[in-house]
Amino acid sequence: AQITPANVGHLVRAWEFRTGDLAARPPAAIARTKFEATPLFVENSLIFCSPFNEVIAVDPGSGAQKWRYDPRISTSQRPGNRYVCRGVAYWVDDQAAESAACRARIFMGTNDARVIALDARTGIPCADFGAGGEVKIDIGKPLAWPGEFQITSAPVVSRGVVIVGSSISDNVRVDAPSGAVRAFDARRGVARWSWDPLVHDGIVA
Repeated sequence: AQITPANVGHLVRAWEFRTGDLAARPPAAIARTKFEATPLFVENSLIFCSPFNEVIAVDPGSGAQKWRYDPRISTSQRPGNRYVCRGVAYWVDDQAAESAACRARIFMGTNDARVIALDARTGIPCADFGAGGEVKIDIGKPLAWPGEFQITSAPVVSRGVVIVGSSISDNVRVDAPSGAVRAFDARRGVARWSWDPLVHDGIVA
């Protein structure tokens, strides 16, 4: 309510944050990126992901980095929809103690088909989720090349279940990987269900 048509032109930049990718990544990989992340304001931090799935938490007042997690995405792959991470998801386990590690979690799907759970306060992987904080998606068939299948959008968490979509390279082959929606237990990472939108009512992909 404090910003009006009369004063909006007087706004000034409070701070700026750079991920460091331009300096740290090969130019050929940078040319295949899209920065499309929408930050979350949770746990007194702005939390977002870089195109290479680094999760970064910054102080909303100063822009100073509070923590960073790097899943070490390989830059030798060729993602079908470029390197991109559109956001992360936030979930609080109301069955855990207030001070318990990973009571508040950040979930992310990756360009190399993983689902990762991090402590929202520290960025440390949640050891009880999957194998050391991550679940590798079983795509169900060999990929035509590394990067044919990826997860680009933020997960959704509902009723203790983390749900992720998928993205594949279009118009490459008839026998492409399934674009199934997959769900995992938000605490343990155990697979709960999957749903293929193209296989229903007698339709077989």
